[in-house]
Amino acid sequence: MNNLELQKISKSVRKRIFNFKTKTGIGHLASCLSNVDILVSLYNDDDTLFNHEEDIMIFSKAHGSPAVYPILVDLGYFDESELKKYCTPEGILRLHSDSTIPGCYHVGGSLGNNIGYASGLAYGGEKNVYVMLGDAELYEGSVWETLMFIAHHNLKNMRLIVDRNQLGILGHTEELLKIEPLEEKFESFGFDVKVVDGHDFDDMKSVFSKSNDKPEVVIANTIKGKGVSYMEDVWQYHTIIPKKEEDIKIHP
Repeated sequence: MNNLELQKISKSVRKRIFNFKTKTGIGHLASCLSNVDILVSLYNDDDTLFNHEEDIMIFSKAHGSPAVYPILVDLGYFDESELKKYCTPEGILRLHSDSTIPGCYHVGGSLGNNIGYASGLAYGGEKNVYVMLGDAELYEGSVWETLMFIAHHNLKNMRLIVDRNQLGILGHTEELLKIEPLEEKFESFGFDVKVVDGHDFDDMKSVFSKSNDKPEVVIANTIKGKGVSYMEDVWQYHTIIPKKEEDIKIHP
């Protein structure tokens, strides 16, 4: 699949996320928009190693997990009509993805928890496990405890992806509580670290198409609220979903 096709898919995914989020007014829209291209690269680019039928994707950044819903629709896991029933009693799609939803595996909410669950799955050794982390999630000590476990057991069937949009719920990560230098920190824990542009399909393919002989962390630099001009890189939109008609007209 070429880049134009992938970009077209990403635009469609963002538009549908925007539509079902603004319709219900529930959840974290901007956080979903930043990791769309990463998910499209993994799920839709045949040159990447991720196999959505065999591998496991765990959203430790659970508030960004609804970004995968339109992708799963396109792959045939459930009907498009479910997007319109997001977070309603009649639908199957929850605020955060969980194991009741086809193509999803585990519910999350409290940051720092799901990477631990994912490492347990990887320790079982039967499947490849991918974990989507938020960068502000790295404030949680449980993340770093789990990194020690992963490195100690050389869980090379794990690939951690940090959605590095540089924004948390209250502002810029480096102003709230500095987490850089991330690359050096992950390396010191024994990980192979790659840094990519989380909106560049060639850049992501160059990493996601290759296997590794030790646990890997991919730091994907992204833009929070990507695709909606007035939301991009504005931390206040972490919890705000557009309601005004003139704002809803401006969609991805």
